[in-house]
Amino acid sequence: MLNSIHLPCVPSGFESLAWSTDGDLAVAAGEYVQILTLKRPDEDSSGPLNKDEWNITRLRVNLFTQAEWQNIQPQNRDDFSVGVEQSTSNVVGIAWSPPGLARFRRSVLAVLTSNLLLSLWEFAGMPGQWNRVAVINHAFHLDPKAPEPLSGLELRRSNIRSFHWCPPLHIPPQNQGLAREAESRWGIHLLMVTNDANEAILLRVRRTAHEKGLSMPYSVEKLALHSLQDEKQLYPQVCSSSLLRRAMQIKARALSASCGPWLETARTSDEDIFSVTAMIAVTLGSKLRTFKAVVTLQESDLGRGEFTSMPVRARLSGHSTSPMVSDSTTRPVNGPIRWISTVSQRSTHFKKAVPDLVYLQTSSTTIILTAATNASLLTIPLPRDLYLDNPANEVKLNIEERLFSSFVEEDGERPHRYMMPTGETANIHVGNAGGLGATFQVNGEEISRTPQTPSWNHFMRDSLEQFDLDRDLGGQSIARVWGLASFRDVVAVLFSRHPTDMIEYRVASDERSTIAFTSETSNHSDDIHALLAPSASATQSWSPKDQREAVISYVLSSLDSEAENDLETQRLVYASACCAIVDQEGKAIREHARLSLEKLAALTGADLSEEIAKCNAEPAAVSAKTTAQLNGPGIHLFERCEICDAGISWTSADEAQCDDGHLLGLFPGLFREPGLSKYCSLCQAEYINEETIAHIHEGSLSPLFRSIFGAFDTCLYCGGKFQAGL
Repeated sequence: MLNSIHLPCVPSGFESLAWSTDGDLAVAAGEYVQILTLKRPDEDSSGPLNKDEWNITRLRVNLFTQAEWQNIQPQNRDDFSVGVEQSTSNVVGIAWSPPGLARFRRSVLAVLTSNLLLSLWEFAGMPGQWNRVAVINHAFHLDPKAPEPLSGLELRRSNIRSFHWCPPLHIPPQNQGLAREAESRWGIHLLMVTNDANEAILLRVRRTAHEKGLSMPYSVEKLALHSLQDEKQLYPQVCSSSLLRRAMQIKARALSASCGPWLETARTSDEDIFSVTAMIAVTLGSKLRTFKAVVTLQESDLGRGEFTSMPVRARLSGHSTSPMVSDSTTRPVNGPIRWISTVSQRSTHFKKAVPDLVYLQTSSTTIILTAATNASLLTIPLPRDLYLDNPANEVKLNIEERLFSSFVEEDGERPHRYMMPTGETANIHVGNAGGLGATFQVNGEEISRTPQTPSWNHFMRDSLEQFDLDRDLGGQSIARVWGLASFRDVVAVLFSRHPTDMIEYRVASDERSTIAFTSETSNHSDDIHALLAPSASATQSWSPKDQREAVISYVLSSLDSEAENDLETQRLVYASACCAIVDQEGKAIREHARLSLEKLAALTGADLSEEIAKCNAEPAAVSAKTTAQLNGPGIHLFERCEICDAGISWTSADEAQCDDGHLLGLFPGLFREPGLSKYCSLCQAEYINEETIAHIHEGSLSPLFRSIFGAFDTCLYCGGKFQAGL
């Protein structure tokens, strides 16, 4: 069993645990978010908080500058919100984005505070450093570039009640080789939010740090809006003619949302690349509502290497199942909403970027929607045709309700409050605020009726028993589950322990919670480093020489008509050709290097006869250029030693040396200079940092630089994510 983590805090909500695909854990605790990042095996583990394998970073997330969010004046009765005006701004929701959105292709952490502000946090590049990089509420201002204090309906529209990261939308790959497009590997990132005006809005979130003239590192674009307000009864348990019902109907809010998997649909235009649809479920008041999202990617600008500007159109509209779902859920829905899809076949148009993301097109005939009430777990199977909202015949939903009263522990204890489900490909794990847990087996399209006790529930009970004995409570104690999260075959549970039948008094130093890791499979690894290791890289089994060949070939093939006048591209192609001369033995790549050098010589007038002659022989060193050559035609191609300004000879693909003996390190085709490097967070391999180069060039990168850093955005050797320094 993996080692548990003990934290000096008490979570602030019932969905306070999130686990990213990068392996980082986030815990919501009052005004703070604690981010847990796994240490390297050789990293020092000393320190009061770092007694195990994790580094812990504590972020104060409820403090905003005037530029980020201006003060809101007290509002009238209709627009007044306690959460905005009088809240201490505790964290009420956290979620990691799918991978690939943040810097170095990591995940962004979205944090929703009780003052209804949704902010994005990004890894800054150095261990323990995280920055707030965007406030999503700005997208709802009349002028997002210069947000002014809002009031009335506009303020309600900018207050975010709930959010959910949609599955990443992967474009069809245009290059079938090693270096596929970033949007094919990582996808386009969409965010669904609901606001105080009971509107559901689909947003596109992009990182724009390299785009010239932009001051914010992220842009948020509104794609579509759907109003959830109608005249239907939102609180059926209240007398229909009472003043209370009228007041509750006016104040009903969409408190949760969840987006189902994307399924491909027929294209409506020849300009469209493809069109996909997904079903969205929201909780409005105490009723479960559904609608659908249709997203279309167009062909404009495709093939130019600038996929970040690919046009995306979206439409939100009602779904035929919404009345059936709303009328069938007689119990008030007040817990999380999750989707389950069993994948039996994947479309070739959708490629996985990271394992264990069931966010792809599926030929499964049924997709299951789960929702928690205060007394049961609802499961709603949706046939594929009904999910796509085009059933051939009239279909009646088969909504199954699993009462929590049937989940009985050995001691006969009954559950307290609602449960929270977290979906996996083989199990549904359910936990509640009373410390009770259950798991249901998912076999194809069927969910078992009989719940089983999960392994983490046994661990939690053992921990509670020790807590009870240490304090001599005589059995008057309880465990509370604050969150469940899964990573591959392992489930993490966040819980705390409390005495009962007495007033609980504690100070901040007494606050404790625990994260435990368990698995229902017998073949999982007990090594946390093995569990969180990145998926096998496409080049991981290659030798370093073959890995360099992949990069060199990619660069050499980029000297086309558009790059003929780009000096940076010419310089990079020359360096890659020299690497091929000193390192590569294959005839094809050496011939490719010769053709590129001949073209460079014709374009620049530089004397490259030595390099061209050595392309036909075995690997050999390239001598340093003379002073006359360094001051003649094509001087932008050649590197100079920054120490003595002498020419540099190419002796290997790992390092170079000037005439005075100064050594310089090399990345395939690029020089490594102090302050220009980034490092693999796992194997410590050193690479050129494209963000530093963009800063040197006033925020812009040449097309080839942008292309190569987009194609090789994880470590070539181990597949790890990068960081700015060690």
